[in-house]
Amino acid sequence: MKLFDSHAHLDFPQFDADRGELLRDLFRAGVKVVNVGIDLATSSASLKLAAEWPNIYAACGVHPHNASQFGAEEEKKLRRLLDQGAVAVGECGLDYYRNLSPREDQRRAFRAQLELARELGLPVIVHLRGDAREELLEILREVNPGRGVIHAFSAAHGAPGDFLDLGFHIGIGGPVTYKRNAALRALLREIPLERILVETDSPYLPPEPFRGRRNDPSKVRLVVLKIAEVLRRSPEEIAEITYANACRLFDVSP
Repeated sequence: MKLFDSHAHLDFPQFDADRGELLRDLFRAGVKVVNVGIDLATSSASLKLAAEWPNIYAACGVHPHNASQFGAEEEKKLRRLLDQGAVAVGECGLDYYRNLSPREDQRRAFRAQLELARELGLPVIVHLRGDAREELLEILREVNPGRGVIHAFSAAHGAPGDFLDLGFHIGIGGPVTYKRNAALRALLREIPLERILVETDSPYLPPEPFRGRRNDPSKVRLVVLKIAEVLRRSPEEIAEITYANACRLFDVSP
């Protein structure tokens, strides 16, 4: 089964003890991974992983939690990082749930990164949490790079149609397996197969039956299995389609 985890954070300290072993296992299994930065340091670390492993790809960006630290100088540094072979801009967006950066700073940083993505011809990896849906959609309509993915899609995001209309893919992760998440499984049926990506958000959001434990990209298989069950398709078909979708969006060879 060909697997492509479209969102992970393998540079995070939760992997310090066994990162090398895990990366070897993923390489041997043929699992592709987009490792996603949340600030300049983790973006640089993502590029380093991508340089070392042919199945790992880097996304560089500044998470809304870190938006207050994103000024003109940081934007220049991010541009330089993106020029080093990144396949996407992100993780960027709006988080009105935790509000770790002022909302105006979040909006400013998000717009700046969308403009970078549009200028460089890269997709964006979008974070959305809290009551930010309408503001995020408004910004995307103003500065739409034309392609990207809404990361960690949930029922709280509402109907996917508005994002699909803007050309975005929808990232489905471990929560689709949770017993009480029937609402997300219902929304899954509204997403065209060619717009679905699978992801883990490792080390977070582990699927059943691994809740409460560290997540890793090998467990994206369980997301594929649940999607196949919900859509009444074979796991192999869902794996193949989502793999091809990710390769196409991030412009990487199969």
